Order: sequence, then structure tokens, then C-alpha cells
Amino acid sequence: MGKLDVRKWQEYYRFIPSVYRFLALTIAGIQIFVFPSALYPPLLPQAIIIGLGIYTIFKALHPYHWYEGILGFTLIGIDVAVCFFLVISTGGLDSPFLLYTLSPVLTAALFLNESITFIIVGLLGASIIGCQVGNPLITTRWSVAELRHCLIYIVALSLIALLPFLVNVNLRQRMRSQDILQERQRLSREIHDGIIQTLTALRWQIQLTSRHLANMGIDPEEVRQLRSLADKAVQDTRETLELLRNYVGGDGSFIPHLETYLEHLRQDSNIHFRLDNEAGNLLLDPPVELELLRICQEALTNIRLHSGARNVQAKVSRVDGRVRVSIADDGYGFDASACLGEGAEAKGHGLTVMRERAESVQGELRVLSIPKRGTEIQVEVPTRSNRGKLP
Repeated sequence: MGKLDVRKWQEYYRFIPSVYRFLALTIAGIQIFVFPSALYPPLLPQAIIIGLGIYTIFKALHPYHWYEGILGFTLIGIDVAVCFFLVISTGGLDSPFLLYTLSPVLTAALFLNESITFIIVGLLGASIIGCQVGNPLITTRWSVAELRHCLIYIVALSLIALLPFLVNVNLRQRMRSQDILQERQRLSREIHDGIIQTLTALRWQIQLTSRHLANMGIDPEEVRQLRSLADKAVQDTRETLELLRNYVGGDGSFIPHLETYLEHLRQDSNIHFRLDNEAGNLLLDPPVELELLRICQEALTNIRLHSGARNVQAKVSRVDGRVRVSIADDGYGFDASACLGEGAEAKGHGLTVMRERAESVQGELRVLSIPKRGTEIQVEVPTRSNRGKLP
């Protein structure tokens, strides 16, 4: 399902309850006219068919947004009352309209939350049992056939409530991923129009100042360092922009992106990088994949700038149904507990951000480091199959 298809499906699936209503009404009509029953007066079902047909047309034509707020609850309440009347007036569990009574559950499962849906299930189940027990038109009480019909009806209610809800949850997750992508693109435009322009102007000013000082025979080390920092700031911001604009994720592209980033670092430094992929093809949800890549980028950038390492080994593996990425270097190392503890200095801010990124997608970050003995960053995130709902 493509980027636009999710939104189109949201528009199309609102017609599912209407299609189901017409189908259930047709089946009820066939049952009434082909297999008439003595449980109700001969003309009553025909009159109900006509009235229910008008009601069904109204339900099919009224706007989708009516299911928002109090009006939506009112419509569902009327639906339940109509279904209760159908069942109590035409034979309880033997009513030809029994399939039609599932339509409020289907509507609630698609348009309302799960709590309302299962309240509707309870109300309809109770009304059917109440009709069977208290309806004076029904002479038989809970024969084997009635018990079987009741069990089948309760199972059908549960399935109708559960299956569309599961589809709806998956659809909402996909829509959430699209919303995240759109928000990233919006942020990239703001960064380009704001921060990038400011940094570029700052770099030009530094270069201009450096030339003026050089013409005066002054070439301080601080100016060269400032120019280098400005160049790096522009480069890092452009890399962030590229990731925000173009990285979609969720398609198993984490490993290729990580390999590309390692290759860029190899070209920009004298550090030897090695990647061992023991996890195979990874299927991660787009938000998880993006945060994992950003954590790896931050870890590798810190190694290049601060570690003094000559060798780095990155390893991707699966542990207890989760994906673990470890990045180890042979650099200076540091006191990780001090950087991540209470009141840590600014040097620990990057590690804190990495940990927050991991936790935002139900992951976990561990930092193993000893001064003069290197550092290892481990991050674990859930795969698509065992991941819970994002907060």
C-alpha cells in the first residue's frame, strides 16, 4: 500500500458498513419471502423490510464525519435500538434480521474506539438473550438449536468487533508513519530556510574575516578552528536535511544506509570500519528504523571526532526477537556513568539524546566504556513482528 493509498483506503472503507447492511437486508428479504415463519405476523416482516430499506439508505448516504463526537454516539445508539426492535419483533435468535444486527458493531469497530465497540457488543448480546428469554412470541426456550444459534451469534459479534479493529489499528500505524514523514519534510524546509542559511552566512563572514586578517599579516589558529567548525556545522546540517527529506524506512534499507554512512566515514578519516550483519534482512517500522540509524550515526560521529580510535567494529544481530546493534572502538574511552549520571556535563548530552531516541521506539541503549580501553555502544529495538504500539 503506497503513500497515497493509505489515505484513499481510509476514504473507501467507510462504505463497508453500508455494503454489509444492504447485503444483510437482502438475505433477510429472501428468508422472509422464501421461508416464511409462524413466529411473527405475516405482514409485519414485509413492513419492516420497507422501513429498514429506507433506514439503510439513510445510513449509506449520511456524511462520514457524523460519527465524530456526540452525534456519532447518538447514531450508534439509534442503531442498537433499531436492531433490538428487529430481533424482539421477529423471533429472537430465529429472526431473519439477525445478520443485520451485526452492522452497529462493524460501524463502531471502523469509526469509533475499541471501548465503545465492545460496549455495543455487550448491549447487542444482552438484548438478544433478553429477547429469547422474555419475548412472549417465542414458545421454545433454549433448545439445543437455540443454544447453538446463540453461541454462533456471540462468536460473530466478537469477530466483527475484533477483525475490523485490527485492520484499523494497522491502518492508523501506517498513517502515523506517513504523518511522521510529512512532519520531517516540514522540518527539513524550516531548517533549510533558517539554520542552513544562518550557518552559510556565518561561514562566509568567517572566511571574509580570515582574508582580511591574512591581508594584515595575521593568521591566528583560533580563526582557522572557527572556520573548520563552521564548515563542519554546515556539512552536518546538510546531512541531517538529506536524511529528513529522503529517508522513508520500513523497507529493509537500514543495513544499506548504515554501510553507506560507514563508507563516507572511512573516506573522511583514517579509521578502519568493519560491519558484521548477522541479522539478515531487517523489517523494522519506519520510526524505529529512522531512530536506530540516527543513533548509529551519532555514535560513529562521536568516534570520529572524539575517540582517537583506529578501528571500529559494528555488529547487527538478533537477540530474543529484537535487533541489537553494537558499535565498538579501540579509542580513549571515558567514564560512561559520569556522563549519563545526574548533573552530567555537556559531553554527556549526546549520549542522553541517543538513549531518549531508543526509548522513544521502545528500545534500550547501553554504553560500555572504560578510560583508555575503548567504548561500546549497544542499542536494542523491537522488530516489526513483536513491537507494541508506539506511545
